[in-house]
Amino acid sequence: MKVTISKSAKNNTHITFLTEESKIKPKDFEGKKDEITVRYKNKNTIIYCGLGKGNKCADTILRSAAAIGIRKAIDLKRKRVSIIEPKIKDLKKYPAIALIEGAVLGSYIFTKYKSEKPKTVTTAEVVSKNITKKEAKDIASVCESINYARDLVNDNANEIFPERLAEEALSIASLSDDITCTVLTDKEIKEKGLSLLYAVGQGSPYPPRLAILEYMGNPESKKNIAIVGKGITFDSGGQNLKPTAHIETMRCDMAGAAAVLGLMKALAGLKPGVNVTGVVPAAHNAIDSTSYLPGDTYKSYSGKTVEILNTDAEGRLALADAISYCIKNFSPTEIIDLATLTGSILSALGDTIAGLFSNNDALADKLFQSGEKTGERLWRLPIYDEHREAIKSDIADIRNISKLKKGHAGSITAAAFIESFVNNLPWAHLDIAGTAFNEGEVRGEVPKFGTGFGIRLLMDYLLNK
Repeated sequence: MKVTISKSAKNNTHITFLTEESKIKPKDFEGKKDEITVRYKNKNTIIYCGLGKGNKCADTILRSAAAIGIRKAIDLKRKRVSIIEPKIKDLKKYPAIALIEGAVLGSYIFTKYKSEKPKTVTTAEVVSKNITKKEAKDIASVCESINYARDLVNDNANEIFPERLAEEALSIASLSDDITCTVLTDKEIKEKGLSLLYAVGQGSPYPPRLAILEYMGNPESKKNIAIVGKGITFDSGGQNLKPTAHIETMRCDMAGAAAVLGLMKALAGLKPGVNVTGVVPAAHNAIDSTSYLPGDTYKSYSGKTVEILNTDAEGRLALADAISYCIKNFSPTEIIDLATLTGSILSALGDTIAGLFSNNDALADKLFQSGEKTGERLWRLPIYDEHREAIKSDIADIRNISKLKKGHAGSITAAAFIESFVNNLPWAHLDIAGTAFNEGEVRGEVPKFGTGFGIRLLMDYLLNK
């Protein structure tokens, strides 16, 4: 979608926004949140979107309303629309940013396997005096990177396999002279001792890969933020095979990796003055005669030995080796990982809030604030010593599932496992198992299936560093 800025509407389809207090409203329209109606006036089509109470209107509400409005325009088969910025004194910041985000993200439809491609809006003109063309272009670029990540998650697992993710990383590196890419093949992964990552992928016809993207936006700075994304391109559960009603959506288990790739693509376009290392450990956790086995012990890249008690707790293994390799070879000053890691996080927080775990209060607080600002919300959960004790093994250094009763504190003990590989560096773990894939209906700018969760959140965090 092309996004333009103008001072007056030039298209004959308008998306406009009204609060409940708005004095001029069409008949039978109250301006309530998520309310929408269409009116025809002269030669114009006007799509009215409700915002609810003006004193409660925030960017999250406006973004959702813009998404609802753009989908109505798509239903009406309109190619060009004018989105009118509302004048609401209670909004703390100018709302054009939220309008652009809502329009670009809300228009997303995964169409690759549709025989008949649906119509879409090709140009969205935002009528505003408060935003520059460059700002609008940058915001739209980030949103297109999110839609790119959504495409990766939604595509077939036999299309998006580990080598393909590595190829995507190389392609992103070609977009900017500020980005370099290193890819380890399965042979190199094994030779260098990333035995946990190799074990997860050893039973698959699609061998594992480790892709590392380095963005150097500020070469004079020693700060280097590592963003690590779980890239299990399909998770069968391995020998601990997932049952029906759980296995069908396991192409989404690389949503963390997709978010990292989308983030790095956005950085290539915006070129901010930060240094970011994007790390994608990619594997297909298959069940086969050569798959790794429950009960066996493996030596990690860090040297720690890990007792495997469940082959379906594989994401933390891939992350552990990737984090250790990144620390040793790329010297990050802080680490953030994203992973569709545990079903337990859905029990705790549902599908609209991601779990946040951290060993650093300042890092956790900044990520939380970025989540509140962008609407990609986080909630911090603790890691206590009893959780660390629960992952100690009788025959190895640690075990990949805890000694607690099945399902008890599953998200926390998984985070404790990852924490044991970060070498006391400032670290945060985002468990996005609930937020990365929407099996419900479309809500605001959040589509069905792959959501691209985490990219706007992390971009806000990085830009405010």
